[in-house]
Amino acid sequence: MAAINARQIRTIYALGNALGILERGNADDELHAFVAAKTGKSSIKELTAAEGEAVIVALQKRQTEKPKRSGKTKGHPEVAGGITADQQRKVWALMYKLRDLDAEPNNRPLGERLCSIIKKELDVEARPQNPFAWVDFKAGTKLLETLKGYVKSAEKTAQKAGAGL
Repeated sequence: MAAINARQIRTIYALGNALGILERGNADDELHAFVAAKTGKSSIKELTAAEGEAVIVALQKRQTEKPKRSGKTKGHPEVAGGITADQQRKVWALMYKLRDLDAEPNNRPLGERLCSIIKKELDVEARPQNPFAWVDFKAGTKLLETLKGYVKSAEKTAQKAGAGL
């Protein structure tokens, strides 16, 4: 397999910069997390030419997709093609509801719990600082439906516990 070439490397970094996910000098930035999620490799220089093209196509797709804007994005930043601010608000509301329905107190922060759910249900790497960085609109919809199911299940469990069953 051919190794990634200099043009592909420059294109990946340029697209990462344009999307606002590149932090110069930081090999643990969102761009590298995206590359690792797509290819399993943490270094862009380790990619093959085919993997490089796949990353470029994915970044270009991300750049051209535009979500419907709600106008209310305070505290819920949106990325082109990503989960909307309204979806993010609903996800967090469901996460707080889940926490309130916990049969036993769970000291794990909600951000970490959400990242675990995203990884399990969407197979997308997520970090508590920005759990929605790589969740696109379609996956955001799936995440919402999954969380609604989790809440419904937790409510049934709570009802059974309250009824002494």
